[in-house]
Amino acid sequence: MMYALMSGALMMACLTAGIFFFKFWRKTKEKLFKMFAFSFWMLALERFVLGYLGTKNEPRPEIYVIRLIAFLIILVAIISKNREAKELS
Repeated sequence: MMYALMSGALMMACLTAGIFFFKFWRKTKEKLFKMFAFSFWMLALERFVLGYLGTKNEPRPEIYVIRLIAFLIILVAIISKNREAKELS
């Protein structure tokens, strides 16, 4: 029961962070914010799946693939932003 509650709370936090970054992307049209929003929404999806499947299914590789893709998107966004900054200077 507590696991489902915490998973739901983390899912809502990820959804909120995604909305926050999406709002800034709409204002600035910077790719970094759009990629961050998408990755946080993927982490929310991962939390939803974990809450639905339960704790005994957490070590399944499908769960980790969603997490890996989300973190790779964040990594690519940061590297891309740093390359843009180097090209401008």
